[in-house]
Amino acid sequence: MKYDGIVIYSDLDGTLLDAERNLSKENLDAINWFISQGGRFGVATGRMERTTDIMFPDLHLNVPSIFFNGAMAYDTSSGKVLFKTVISGDLKPVLKKFISEYPETCCEINIHGKAYVFNPNDILQTQLDREGILVEEARWEDIPGEWIKVLFMGDHGTLEKIKADFDKLGRTDLNIVFSEDDILDIMEKSASKGAALYKLKSMFGENWRLVVSIGDNDNDAELVQNADLGIAVGNATPAVKKVSDFIIKDHNTPCIPQVLELLESYL
Repeated sequence: MKYDGIVIYSDLDGTLLDAERNLSKENLDAINWFISQGGRFGVATGRMERTTDIMFPDLHLNVPSIFFNGAMAYDTSSGKVLFKTVISGDLKPVLKKFISEYPETCCEINIHGKAYVFNPNDILQTQLDREGILVEEARWEDIPGEWIKVLFMGDHGTLEKIKADFDKLGRTDLNIVFSEDDILDIMEKSASKGAALYKLKSMFGENWRLVVSIGDNDNDAELVQNADLGIAVGNATPAVKKVSDFIIKDHNTPCIPQVLELLESYL
C-alpha cells in the first residue's frame, strides 16, 4: 500500500491541535486516509496516556505513542505500557521548598493513571479542562512512588526562577524543559520525546522504512531531530526550526495534509 512502512509522530498542543486546542476535521480525515493506505500514526505529547481516549476518541492511533514528554511509551489499543522512565531519588524536600517559596505556582506529580497537586491555580484548571484528567490534592506521605513527571504551572518568569533554582542544585539527573510557556516539566534525565522515539525505532525499525515527526516547542526539538524527516510548524520555536528538515504553516493550518504532500517525493 502507498504508505506501508511510513510512521508519523505528531505533537499535540501547538502542532496537531489549533490555537483553540481543537483537532480539525481536515487533520482527522488526513490521518484516517494515511492509515487506510498502510501508514502508522502516533502522538508524542507531554500529556498523560489517558488524554487521547478522553479528549479525542475519534483519533485513531495505530502505533505505540509517546506520553509524558517521552517518559512513557503506551499502546492505546491494547492498554500496554511498552516502557516508562521514573524519576530516581527523593524530590519531596526540593518540591516542598519550591511550593513554599512560590505559592502562586501549582505543582503536579504524575504517576501512571493518576496526578496529585499542590497549590492549584487557574493554569491547572485550564490544563484539566483540555486534558479531561482528574487530579487529587493529597498529603506528601500519601503519594506513592514511581513518579513519571513533575510539572510546575505558573507565570513564565516564575518558572524560569524555579528552573534556575534546580540548576543551582546541580540536579544533573533531571531533564527540565518547558512544554508550554506556562508549564515546566521535570523528568528523569534520560526521558525525552527524542529518546523515546529512538527506543521505539530500535524496537520496530525493521518494519519502519521512514519515520516522520512534527513539533513546535523546545521539548519537540530532539523528536524532530531524531526522525528521518523532521518537520516544524510555523509557530515552532527557533530550536525546533533549526533542527527540522521542513517548516510548514502554523498550527492553525492543518498540518497532516501538508505533511502528506511533502511525503510524495519520498514514496
